[in-house]
Amino acid sequence: MTDQTQDLRELTSVEVELVETHPLPEGVPDALVNKAQLEVGLGVSGTTISNWLRRPDNPLPFEDAGTNGRSYQFRLSVAFAWMKAMRAEEESAKAAGDAATAQLSMALLGGESAAGSSGKMSLSDQRKLIELEALRRVEATNRRELVWMDDVVAAFEAYNETVRDALDALPDKLARALGLEGRDLEKVERVCDDVLEGAESKIGELIDNGESE
Repeated sequence: MTDQTQDLRELTSVEVELVETHPLPEGVPDALVNKAQLEVGLGVSGTTISNWLRRPDNPLPFEDAGTNGRSYQFRLSVAFAWMKAMRAEEESAKAAGDAATAQLSMALLGGESAAGSSGKMSLSDQRKLIELEALRRVEATNRRELVWMDDVVAAFEAYNETVRDALDALPDKLARALGLEGRDLEKVERVCDDVLEGAESKIGELIDNGESE
């Protein structure tokens, strides 16, 4: 990542609060980065970045949209802080959901409530809940009804990488096989880019739908 400190704008008050809450690791300078650099910096895939940009509520903030052949530009400190805040919100929502489903599971086991009159589950009830959940997961896995989202995302990304490599090599293969050059070769490259973009968009939609269910 190049040093572009001189090009950095002043952060808004909302961004300042976000970055102060989730600062970059010590020693990491702020900078403007493109999408490929942000993937490396945040340790995520291009598909994940695209999904974040398409979020209907609180999408990943960017400095400049990728249009007319230009790549997206992101403020590293803001993107990092946004990711940290987004994941914290997701973990909080998951914890609340886990607590609610635990209450329901215990109620289905036959008690008045999962917590009882004291507001806390007894050790016996907790053990029953854990055993019930473990049994349910084992049976669902054996019937192939339970698929981990991380495994699905990894499979989609591996498939997408294979398609990307094949499409990247296709123009050169067609040029050699059919003698294409100049504008004809450019047309083939544009078609390959469109196909890849459409595939990534569709995969992103499928992943988003799976996470929302």
